[in-house]
Amino acid sequence: MAQALDKAFYERVEAWFSRLLEESPVAATALGDHRFDDRLSDYSRTGLARKERLLREALAELEGFEANRLSPDARIDYEIVFRLSKGFLREFERFRGHQRNPYAYLYECVGGVFLLLTRDFAPFPERLKSVIARTREIPRVLREAEENLIPEEVPPIWVEVALESLRRVTPAFSFLLPALALRTPYRFPGMLRAARAATKALRRYEAFLEERVKPKARGNFAAGEALFEEILRENHLLPYRAEELLRLGQDILRQTREEMEVLARRIDPHRSAREILEEAKNRHPAPKEILPAYRQEVAKAREFVERERVVTVPEGESLRVEPTPPPLRTTIPFAAYMMPGPLEKKQEGIFWVTPVDGRMPPKVREEKLRGHFWAKIPVTVVHEAYPGHHLQLVFANRYAQTLPRKLGSALSSLFVEGWAFYCEELMENLGYLGDPLQRLARLSDQLWRAARIVIDVSLHTRGMTVEEAVEFLVREVGMERTNALAEVRRYTLSPTQPLSYLVGKLEILKVIEEVKRAKPGLSLRELHDALLSQGSLPPKLLREKLLAG
Repeated sequence: MAQALDKAFYERVEAWFSRLLEESPVAATALGDHRFDDRLSDYSRTGLARKERLLREALAELEGFEANRLSPDARIDYEIVFRLSKGFLREFERFRGHQRNPYAYLYECVGGVFLLLTRDFAPFPERLKSVIARTREIPRVLREAEENLIPEEVPPIWVEVALESLRRVTPAFSFLLPALALRTPYRFPGMLRAARAATKALRRYEAFLEERVKPKARGNFAAGEALFEEILRENHLLPYRAEELLRLGQDILRQTREEMEVLARRIDPHRSAREILEEAKNRHPAPKEILPAYRQEVAKAREFVERERVVTVPEGESLRVEPTPPPLRTTIPFAAYMMPGPLEKKQEGIFWVTPVDGRMPPKVREEKLRGHFWAKIPVTVVHEAYPGHHLQLVFANRYAQTLPRKLGSALSSLFVEGWAFYCEELMENLGYLGDPLQRLARLSDQLWRAARIVIDVSLHTRGMTVEEAVEFLVREVGMERTNALAEVRRYTLSPTQPLSYLVGKLEILKVIEEVKRAKPGLSLRELHDALLSQGSLPPKLLREKLLAG
């Protein structure tokens, strides 16, 4: 009976998921479904109503399903899909990004185009055809944005993010896209016409935000305590209250600072950890050396993971280190990772490193360069590449057996971010991050992640302002102000995501200890392979799976 019910459940998931991706074509591209690469989302009132109806129908159908009669594995998948559908509806109804977030439309347009350019899933002429089609859609999407946005409900910081991104991305549509199209001359005229229309629409949208939204923007970015804790429970399956997490962040902030001072005294008894790190930040690559430095370190980390049998490196995976696209540099001050789609045959990730423009004012340029200091680069590579994000996510894409299991990261960032952060201390313990300055840089990152918990909770539930959050990062973590502002801007857009790094690591460590007790004979690689083979499950569901029976 369970087998038949499982089959019916997975068939309904496939049907629902297919309809949802048709309504969200950029998300489809990101996941590796290329049926809708020539489209952008429909944000008209009709389109929004259709999407809301789809979400409500899916949720009603899931609520009526006899989940308790499913097999244990299918019950875990049911939890993922059920909570995802609730989360999507919550986003639509309560966050109301289509009415409050001007950056969301820009990300749809720019992200939709740049995904096609950066992911090498098909020959360039084929992808360029879709780029042209999506670029033609941009004027429509931005007109719909002007109709939907309610200026009085837009948070001022989100206007700032959208405006700065517009100033970065508009030249790409003016010059970069037509230049790229020259590689396929017969497509150049169509690309040029589409790029000119998109550029005009982007400039109109910028004027709209400057003249009609910015003067009236009075919205509050804060989720509020009730909604914040609902996300903790429903998406991350965490039992904590906001106040508990705030105290946790403050405690670890204090403990980490003490650890750093102990280590600092071993390095130099006459200087504090902050003084040692500030001096270390002066030793960094030149602007042109940044990308080669990261590429060299990526190769080194991968070789170590294989040689020391830390975790299985999936066959056929690859990783490219590329400069962060201009529109994303406002919210990615240092580095980030873009995973290959779970449905993509080619499992090639992209490690984005935010370059430092040599034409920046000298003070700003030096602040940016100090974020890429030599002792920190190996720590960042461990987090983003091997054995961190890239290895974990391609492992999930390759070995997670079901569609819901492949989509776990869409529900919760706890395992994804927690694993990458866990890997930093793991690689230190294994000797890869053995230099005392690297260890101090790793602890400095832990200080930053503890500060993220404090700021995440405080921004969204305690009335902390953007300026206070920036000052907190500068004062408590030693972050340069320009980088701190980019960080805080991102935190305002994603409640509970910033805390998922350290909280996720702590939850993963609990699961690891339980698995070790239950299965004491596992090697390090067997343990890690077991963790990664289930996709990106919230730790609570991962525990249920690994300790079943």
